[in-house]
Parts: sequence; C-alpha cells; structure tokens
Amino acid sequence: MRRNLLILLCLAPAPVLAQSTPALCPEGRISYVHIDNASIFDVSDPNLDRRFGWAYRAANALHARTRDVVLRRELLFAPGDCYDSFLADESERLLRAYNFLAEVDIYAVPQPDSTVQVIVDTRDEWSTRVDVRIGTRRGVTLEGIRATEDNLLGTGQTVGAFYFEREVTREYGLLYYTPQLLGSRWDLAAEFGRTRPGNFVRQELSYPYIGEVGRWAGRQSFRREDLFFDYVTEDDPRPNAPHVLQPVRAEAFDAAAVRRFGRPGRLAIVGGALTYQQLAYAGPPELAPRGDYDEREPAHDSMRVRLLPQARPLENVRAFALLGFRNALWVRRRGLDSMRGQEDVRLGTEAGLVLGRSLPALAHDDDLFATLTFYSGLESSRALVIGHTRLDARRVPGSRAAVSAWQDLYLDGELLAYLKPAETGHHTLLLRAAGFGGWNTRTPFQLTLGGVRAVRGYDPDRFPGGRRIVASLEDRIYFGWPFPDVLDAGGTVFLDGGRMWAGDVPFGGDSGWQAAVGVGLRASFPAGSRSTYRLDFAWPLERGTRLGDFQVLVSLGEVIGLQTRITDDQIDRSRAQGVAGGLFPFR
Repeated sequence: MRRNLLILLCLAPAPVLAQSTPALCPEGRISYVHIDNASIFDVSDPNLDRRFGWAYRAANALHARTRDVVLRRELLFAPGDCYDSFLADESERLLRAYNFLAEVDIYAVPQPDSTVQVIVDTRDEWSTRVDVRIGTRRGVTLEGIRATEDNLLGTGQTVGAFYFEREVTREYGLLYYTPQLLGSRWDLAAEFGRTRPGNFVRQELSYPYIGEVGRWAGRQSFRREDLFFDYVTEDDPRPNAPHVLQPVRAEAFDAAAVRRFGRPGRLAIVGGALTYQQLAYAGPPELAPRGDYDEREPAHDSMRVRLLPQARPLENVRAFALLGFRNALWVRRRGLDSMRGQEDVRLGTEAGLVLGRSLPALAHDDDLFATLTFYSGLESSRALVIGHTRLDARRVPGSRAAVSAWQDLYLDGELLAYLKPAETGHHTLLLRAAGFGGWNTRTPFQLTLGGVRAVRGYDPDRFPGGRRIVASLEDRIYFGWPFPDVLDAGGTVFLDGGRMWAGDVPFGGDSGWQAAVGVGLRASFPAGSRSTYRLDFAWPLERGTRLGDFQVLVSLGEVIGLQTRITDDQIDRSRAQGVAGGLFPFR
C-alpha cells in the first residue's frame, strides 16, 4: 500500500528538468529522487495487529529515524543523471550493508515527460543492541555485556561500551564507528580500553570500494594491545585445569591502496601496502593454578621449556604487492541466516594474492610473507553453496638445516551449504564443514575443540591441539507465530562433530572424534529484521555426561553462517593482524 501511494504521488509533474532524449538515457533521465524512510513499524499498515498499536508507537518513539542525508550519501545516482537499474541495485546493496536498515527497495516511476522519479523506500531496524554472554562452567554466571547504539540520533554512527570477563580475558572499553566520516565515504572505527595485563587501542580509517563500480580503495589501521596468550595445559572437563599465560605486547600498523580494472562482475585488482608489526614478550610465562587468573605464579621450568619453540619475537617492516581477480555478482535472498530478512549473497569466484618482503634496514626481521585467499559461491534451485579458504606463510632465508625455512603456516577453510526444501517453507537446513591448522609455528598458537565456533556443547578449554576439523548440521525453523507482525520467532536443532590433532603446539593432544547436540530459540525484532538473537542449549555426547552437563550459549547474530558476527578468537590472536587479512576493503 505504501509503495502504491508513492507511485501515485510520483505521477505528479516533475518539479524540474526538461524532457530528455530517450536515445541518451534508454531508461529515462532522473527528474527527482524521493527518500521515504519509515521507522521501525509503519503504523498506517492495516495488516498490523491493532492490539499492539501501543507497542508499535512506543518503539517508534524510542527510536531515532535514519536521516535522509545518511541514505542519500550512499546513492550512486542523483537528479539529472540517466537512470541505470544496475546502479539502483548497487545502491540498494550499499544501504542494506547497514545493520540499522531492515528493508531497502529502490525503484523508478516513469513520468509523462519521459523522465523517471526514483523512490528510495527503506525501513529502520531497532538499533540499540545488548549482547549478553552467559557462562555455565562454574554455574550460571554473567561473563560479559556489550551495549551499542548502531544509529546514533539517526546519523548512522555507532557508539558502545563493553565489559567481558571470562577465564583469562578481562577487557572493558569504549568503541566508536562512523561509515560517513565528516559527510564523506570514508569509514572510521576506534576502540580503546583496558585488558587484564594492560591497555589496548585499535583504530582503522578506510575508504572501501563503492559497490561494484568503485575503482579505488584504501586503508590505514593501527593496533596496540597488552594481552595474555592463554595455553590450556591439559584436557580436563573440570574447571580447574592449570593454564600457562604468556604476557605479550602486540603492535601493528598498515597503509594500503588498491585499484580495480575491468567491468563490474569481472574485475582485476592491483595494489600495494606498507606494514609494521611487532610482537614482544612482556615477561616470563606465568601459571594460573586451578584456573585462578588473579592468583598467578611463575610457571614451572618444564612448562617454560615447552613454550620455547613458540617464543620467537617479531619486528618487521614489509612492503606488499596485492593482486586479485573477481568474477562475481550479488543476489538478494531471504531466510538464510535471518528468518525473513533481506540478505545479499555473493556468487562466483574471487582470488587474492598478497606478497610481502621485509625491509631489514628498517626493522630486525628479514623474511618473505604471503597470503593466498579464494572464495567461491554457486546456487541451484533450492541450494546455495559457499566456500572460502586462506593460507598464510612466512619464509625465513638462511634458516639452519634443522629448521624449516617456512614458518608460521596457517591454513583455514569453510564450506557452507544452505538447503530450503520449499521456497516458502519454514525450514532452512545448514551444513557447515570447517578446518584450521598451524604448521611449524614460531609464535604463540594453540586451538581447542570446544566453543561456539567449533563443537558446541564442550567447554572452550576442552581438547587443546594444533589442527582441527569441525562439521555442523542445523535445521533453522521459522514458527510464524505468535505475533508475526511484531517479531519473527523460530527455533533450531543442531548436531556438531569434530576432531583435534596435536600438531606441533605446546600441550597439544589428539581428541578423537567428538560430537554434541543442541536445541535453541531464535528471534528477530522487529519482524523482517536481519538481526537474530539466539538462546541455545548444547549437550556433549561424551561417555559419562549427565543431562545437567550442558552449555548455555547466548548470542546476538548467528554463530555460523554467511552473516556471522562472531569471529574465532583463537584464530585471530595467532594469525598476523593488520598485515594481509583486511587489505582488500570491499563494501
């Protein structure tokens, strides 16, 4: 109804602009761009349940509607331009990248004078988010909270505060993000605060590619943080296994610029970067007996010896060349990671190669560094399959014969398959297979098999090692009741399985095959939102496990899938940050 009313309004005479020549603008020239941004609920919609009118009005009153200027800055067209349906689709996708917009629809209304008026029809999401972390290792405990406002006063800016305390991690601080710095297309993100052993600051200034038509992109980032690298010393289902903590100070800086050549959908990428990285050990390893991280003591000599292979400090300045190829297109789908929200999915292939050489005259290390990435997505009538992989490696010239020249090799990959048995059905099946491993690691590295990104149901400290594979099968169900106009409600059942191998990491072991089952509830507010809240209960399928031995997992966003917001901290803490992973800034 709202769209039909806008079409009728647009049939009125255009405010300005003479009639254009069809030959110059095959789809018509744009005479006017109308921004129609609705709040969370359209209270004029007769299909809404009138019983909750007070709730709709209250939610709208508490929410600051997105300002027109924020939406207009992302458009790839303006009055006077030729209308191009491809640019309209790209503008839709750019706007959908904002998590404070639930719906985006851009369409043209032909006018009697052969021009067109363009309607930008959007609806906001609830933008105040609270992410609560619950732990069950020592009873049900609050492990952290993160509160953010993702659309401050309708400006698209994010402000937030967080406090997390789980095992060795104790981190609290403030964050800020703007995707339109000083009214431009530059992004700025910043975080700062305290960790258990010291401080942290993270900052990034980036100019992403503007959809598929942007030619230039660039990034500058800086990171410095004090942290404890936590080694699990043994597999113990009880919450009192000793941990060895290595104090570390990590610093990284990078500046990169990249250029794309070709046409949208088939692009080559060439660029360069300069990076700085330092990894220093801020003291000798410490022992946290019985899992008590506040009462630490010096680690035993036998434990310190086991850490020596991964105690190499780093300090390097590297010059990088970036090469890539992209043969991809975007499609819009619903019901993958959200229940009814719009989601953009990239189909096709993309490959990237980053080659770097250290400059020993400027820093201590002399090495070569390489990152190779690959992405592929394909779709059939009822199935969507997405795969991606990444390889990082360092080569140190002049290594001793007993030591491999290739060091700190990290390889990870993930395959996601979505299946919808019926196009309008309430079930979505998700199959995930993923693996990660490290070889010949000379800096701190260790994985575990438990946790939300591995085998749910097991504590995150279970089964330490150096190489793992995991697989998940999940049925995501949309209920369609009790209040489908207010929120989307659903459930899930899942089965996880996986295995850990010792590799060459300290205290690693072979876990054998392990599995877990779980059930959960999912919700999105308001109805049609792309943001999902989950409450899951997962049980390990381990001999001797009791019914009460379960994990409670509370998350904002999906823990696995294309739209996941939860990263694997065990991978991020070891892989070289600020060096190659984010040097291809797409939007």
